[in-house]
This record gives sequence, structure tokens and C-alpha cells, in this order.
Amino acid sequence: MRSVSPLGERDPFNGVRRVYALCFLFLMEVIERLGTDRALESLSRAVERQAEIVEKELSSLKGMTDSLERGLEVYRCFMGDLGVQFTVEKEGEEGALIRVGRCPIYEAYLDIGLECGFWMEGLCTHITLPSIEAVLRRFDPRLRLLLERYRASVEEPCLVRMRVEKGG
Repeated sequence: MRSVSPLGERDPFNGVRRVYALCFLFLMEVIERLGTDRALESLSRAVERQAEIVEKELSSLKGMTDSLERGLEVYRCFMGDLGVQFTVEKEGEEGALIRVGRCPIYEAYLDIGLECGFWMEGLCTHITLPSIEAVLRRFDPRLRLLLERYRASVEEPCLVRMRVEKGG
């Protein structure tokens, strides 16, 4: 007989959010002990190692010929696995506009008491998006992400544009 939690069905999103909160708290400790420059250098090396792992996991996508479609599929796999809920709003010459709804990364920022939108946007711009871009570059070095609008609250979405740079 299987026991049931008195809280009913649990949302796995909450567990993902708690893992992010732990990682951000740990990162804050590392920054405090090592200093910003050394901590960010270490984070940069970790990002590249993670990109290598994800590249292997998603290697079957390398056969896709359209760069933007391949990038969107990598984004779908990577961000969907992270618990982020999003939709691709439109695709065109300017790339694809991605509307990011529920985001455990953003909610983890709130969990650790980081409520200033300026700081959260900075973390997203300098940590989260470069981490995703490192994975995208493994599939096409011309793929770029641009944060067009950062959410002002949990209810509001972020808007991220994925584009393929000309040349290169």
C-alpha cells in the first residue's frame, strides 16, 4: 500500500525551485569567500563543462539543418528540463520571440530574499542567459539570446529573443 502525503499531490516545480535556491545561496557563499572575479571564473568553467554534457545529451539535434529551429529545440529541451514554462510567440527575420512564464530560477531568487528586480535581472543576464548560450553555441556558434523584457513580478513574463547572427 502506497502512502500519500497529507499535502496531496506535489508540484515538481517546487523541488526544482528549491534546488536553484540552494545553488544561488552556495554561489553567494563562494563569491563571498573567493571574491567576485575568481568565483565568476569558476562559474564560467562550470558553464562550459555543463554545455559539453548537454551537447552530448542532445547530439541527435545536430542533424537539423535550420539553425533557428535547431536552437529553439535545444532551448525547449534545456529550459523545459529546468522546469521553465515558456512559449515561442513568433518567428521571423528577427529570430524567435520566447515568452517565459513560470520560472523556477526567478522564483528561487525570491526564495533567497532577492527582491530587487535590478539584481535579479543582472543575475539572469550575466549567469542564466550565458549558461543557455554556451549550450546553444555547441549547436551553432551564431545563436544568440537577448533579454528584451525582464519580468516585474511572478505573474508577468520575460521576453527573450533568439536570433542567428549574420556571417560567422
